[in-house]
Amino acid sequence: MDTESNRRNTLKQTKQAALIALQHYDIDWSSIHFIQISEHATFRVDFGDGEKLLLRIHPATKTRSETASELEWLAYLRHKELIVPVAISNHEGEFITNAESREGLRYYATLLKWVEGDTIHKGMLTTENVHRLGAMMARLHEAGADFCPSRDFVRPTWGSKSFTKDWEHLNGHYAHFISEEGIALYAQAAVRVSNHLDALESQERDDYGMIHADLHIGNIVYHHGEPFPIDFGRCGFGYHLYDIAQSIMGLHPAQRELFIQGYRKVRQLSEAAMPILESFFIMSIIEAYSFHAENELETEGLMEEQPYAQALLSAYMNGDPFLFQSLAV
Repeated sequence: MDTESNRRNTLKQTKQAALIALQHYDIDWSSIHFIQISEHATFRVDFGDGEKLLLRIHPATKTRSETASELEWLAYLRHKELIVPVAISNHEGEFITNAESREGLRYYATLLKWVEGDTIHKGMLTTENVHRLGAMMARLHEAGADFCPSRDFVRPTWGSKSFTKDWEHLNGHYAHFISEEGIALYAQAAVRVSNHLDALESQERDDYGMIHADLHIGNIVYHHGEPFPIDFGRCGFGYHLYDIAQSIMGLHPAQRELFIQGYRKVRQLSEAAMPILESFFIMSIIEAYSFHAENELETEGLMEEQPYAQALLSAYMNGDPFLFQSLAV
């Protein structure tokens, strides 16, 4: 959603598609509420005695095989007794439903069970909140250890190829929020991250598998103090340390350490993993700026973040630990 005009038009179209999609499900809904637009548009559907469902409207450009594979992964996690959003079938017994706007724009829809809970702003996170978040991610990694995908399973891989693509995109769209001196520092860090990824991928490792890949605090709800993951739209194959890096990137240094402590309560994580985690942290920063680089609505925020982001890059290049330390900006 790179402009406000495009955003308004997409919202109009997906609202129409949502109403059409709901006709294919056996639910007596009472109201529908827009949540947000990201890679898909999401709506909360209310029905019954306070019950809720999550309706997602996907663009036709998003392959159905990837969405079907995401739903397969969610069903597997639910089978492992983890609370995650799982799909509900339509009248035809299918988990993916055709939908389109009145203007004929093609979409498809998925309807999922609602995960009860509230999001928490990072400034309101308690020590226990963050500790439990780390433990929850460790349980996700443990659950995926024996996952055997179906023959048609297709999800992205987060590693050297995806990072190269993201870096090239950022390198072509940085000028409005990163200085020439700044992008030179990014380039040096990108080379180091790439070398680290190449070295990792040349080895057999057991800390690799299906991951959420986007478990920031906006994709977590807390219910009676327990965190539950939502929005698995970016799930795919990758290193567990990359998954951790994505999750702690938006936390304060002290909170990152609490997260790691919580993770270690459930799953082993050695001190030797910390330098690798730092590389994945820098990888995640570069990916994030690449993703937002062309969105003019994000420009002001991206510029404001640069002093801190570049302080992290400098520490990384100097070999100074930075994950759990506050940096002077």
